Amino acid sequence: MNAALKRQFEEAEKTAQVVEEIKKTQGREIGTVQAYDKGKGFGFIIDADKEKIFVHQSCIVSPGYRRLIEDQKVSFIRGENRGKPWAEDVRNPDGTPVNNDREEVEESGSLAKKRRQQLKEQWRNFFDIPQYALKGYGYSLPKQDSNQDAFVLGDAVPQLGKIFVLAHGCAASGKTGNECSRYLEQKLSKFIAKNYEESTNAENAARSSIDDLEKEWMERARNKSLTDGCQASGALFVHALNESGQPCVQVYTMNAGACAIIVCSSEGQPQRIAEPFTTKKEMAALIQAGYNVNQDSGKAEVAGEAGTNRLTAYYKLPAARLIGGTPFKTKKSPVVATAEVKKQREWRCVAGEDLFMLVCSAEVLSVLSDEQIMNAALDSWSSPEGLDGWEAAAKAVVRTAQAQGPETDTLACMAVQFWWQEKPLQRLLARRQDRRKSGAPVNAPPKPAEKDEFDMFG
Repeated sequence: MNAALKRQFEEAEKTAQVVEEIKKTQGREIGTVQAYDKGKGFGFIIDADKEKIFVHQSCIVSPGYRRLIEDQKVSFIRGENRGKPWAEDVRNPDGTPVNNDREEVEESGSLAKKRRQQLKEQWRNFFDIPQYALKGYGYSLPKQDSNQDAFVLGDAVPQLGKIFVLAHGCAASGKTGNECSRYLEQKLSKFIAKNYEESTNAENAARSSIDDLEKEWMERARNKSLTDGCQASGALFVHALNESGQPCVQVYTMNAGACAIIVCSSEGQPQRIAEPFTTKKEMAALIQAGYNVNQDSGKAEVAGEAGTNRLTAYYKLPAARLIGGTPFKTKKSPVVATAEVKKQREWRCVAGEDLFMLVCSAEVLSVLSDEQIMNAALDSWSSPEGLDGWEAAAKAVVRTAQAQGPETDTLACMAVQFWWQEKPLQRLLARRQDRRKSGAPVNAPPKPAEKDEFDMFG
């Protein structure tokens, strides 16, 4: 054995001896958890002499929920209760506090898999209950076979909830729509479900799902010489328990494109919760990558193969973040598919919360302000045509934008209503109607919020 290696062994042996001396001084012992009942809050530890020692949750030193896991190694101080040994000051073997908040990480693979399966069987999608359902509708123009948009309208995501996405297509090579937007429509909820099962984190699952979808689509696009791409903007609605243990709805926005996500407040005011990724923000990088950029508008275009016929064509770049779109994904290009995913809202589903959501394409935003968009939606909600409010709202926003003569007529809007807010929404619409009849401004400052005893989870 060389001298350096010998010194390392000697130092390690000295350290081990010091640790043993500290344990003896403090009276700490090392044991293995034989069993622990989370519901009852107690279990048993087997010490070095195979003696069974009682342990109560009150004696576990932990920053979170106090519990132990079968076969877990722990250190403890031996105490006595009613003449029988029990463990006190239970910690990790190194003396640090026990932290089993992420229990599945500590469990063996088979136990973790079994637990996930049990949770899956017990779980029920709350939004499948009719009175708590999320309703949505997507509308886009031009309304023809070559339209490039697709909508995910309440697809179920096992263990989480529902997802709504506007997939606004671009750079399609064929004559019948956009394969990338349709691909997202078919696959996204499945990707999120798979990633959530592996990570148990909704935000990470949503973010990695866009990355996975982009990777799979790009491989398919290159094999089939497809140029199709799409912008993806929408929200994942999760029913969960908040930090206080109360049931709630959490909303995670997903945005990779130039669309904006807007919610209607309880007073009828628009509030953006996701901003568009415009090409203006990446102008310098686009110019350096070889794009033709209009300095005034910030719009960019690039040359690329036009699909199977392999002719060169120019494609307009709609956003700095985009799924697919092979002409825009050169080595130097700053265009990426990475979606911005954020937890935006946590609702207890009682009065005073947001009433519905709108996702609008960049073409709509180019001719209408957020307030004009919200007014168009609210004014059409009680449709004389007998349409559902969310359908009437989506159509009204697109048609209002079309009447303004936008530069590009590929307009799209998706509306999602929160069914548990039907009564507050109807009260808001009635107040707006009363103001209109009296000649008062429709968007006058709201009165103090009315009390509503309805609780979605009550």
